[in-house]
Amino acid sequence: MIDLTLQFKLIFFSFIFGFIFSASLEGFNKIIKKYSTIVEILFSFIFIIFMTFLYFIGIQRIGNAIFHIYSILSIIFGFFLYDIIIKIIANNNKK
Repeated sequence: MIDLTLQFKLIFFSFIFGFIFSASLEGFNKIIKKYSTIVEILFSFIFIIFMTFLYFIGIQRIGNAIFHIYSILSIIFGFFLYDIIIKIIANNNKK
């Protein structure tokens, strides 16, 4: 069983990572649209591998690479929260 403070650190890091991943994926998709489909697939694969590598380096430094189901849920929550915040900001700027 892992320490509670370590669990909170991992969950918080996973949440922030999901938020950053969503933002960087949005920027990446804007840049990559002008290339052919094969290049898009190749660069997308490299991008996902790079982001996965960054995530595992982060959890390695925080908690000796302990990976828990809550980490996955936090990444997903952070990912979707970014989209919700962007939609709210876009709607407020329309008015």
